Amino acid sequence: MKKPLENVIRGLVLLLLFVPAPLAIVGAPAAVADVSAQVVAAEPAVVVPESEEEAAEDPWTARFLAPIGAVLGAVAVGSAVAYYVVRIRGRYRVV
Repeated sequence: MKKPLENVIRGLVLLLLFVPAPLAIVGAPAAVADVSAQVVAAEPAVVVPESEEEAAEDPWTARFLAPIGAVLGAVAVGSAVAYYVVRIRGRYRVV
């Protein structure tokens, strides 16, 4: 079991790791505080003219692989249903 004094010291160390930055801002001189209050207009350094983008074609994966995957999926489901109807259902009939 840890000693209470060790817990207090570790807590103070963690507190001191995170507290100095906010305390430095509070105790900053007036000249530094005024700089953060100034508003700077946002202007780009270099103006780049906008260019029109060409209409992009669908990639070949979307054009070919997606329909092929859909067809293969439909064939797989259809063949599973056909297998069930022909082999499994025909074997076990309730008379």
